[in-house]
Amino acid sequence: MVLQLHGLSVSACTRRVAVVARELGVPYELIHVDIRGREHKSDLFFTEKHPMGVIPAAFDDGLHIFESRAICRYLAAKYSETGGHLAPPPSDLERYAKFEAAASLEQNYFDRSAASIVHELVVKRRLGLGEPNRAIVDECVERLKVALDGYECILEKQRYIGGDTLTLVDLFHLPYGYEIGRNGIDIMTHYKPNVARWWNEISELESWKAVKDGA
Repeated sequence: MVLQLHGLSVSACTRRVAVVARELGVPYELIHVDIRGREHKSDLFFTEKHPMGVIPAAFDDGLHIFESRAICRYLAAKYSETGGHLAPPPSDLERYAKFEAAASLEQNYFDRSAASIVHELVVKRRLGLGEPNRAIVDECVERLKVALDGYECILEKQRYIGGDTLTLVDLFHLPYGYEIGRNGIDIMTHYKPNVARWWNEISELESWKAVKDGA
């Protein structure tokens, strides 16, 4: 049975799962969730798809998984032998420790600021929620610079955020980083040299090119 991915083609979190599936060579069926019609806030969605009423959710051979990063980790574990090692096993302690540290950085330092910027510049317009709050955007850009200062320290010493091989963590950055760039904020490509080198490399992945404008 093909992986069923319930989400929205242009959603950052849906594309996060899509790029990982593509990188692993995992086929999937995207099942559209009507966000404008608030399908994700229906009782049925809460009970059968995601208990917090957000996207995406996935079904694979009868297994129900929700939260984009959890879905990605599941796929990386299931297809570790056939699709590459996007998440090191706990038995490889050094790589595992670097990977988990990088995953924490992405979620706690990059994602919080990046998601807020994208909400103001993209989501509000898409859903008709009014004009972006420039003060929030400017504040989040400054916070993102602090995060990227830290990334620069890491990327001076290794090729990717989680080590010297591509991992889920690198792929997790792509949807929000891409949206920030195409909305006129060139922080990923012009702020720090090693960040730019890393960003340009992962942005050229064929898996990302296939889904960057829609899963």
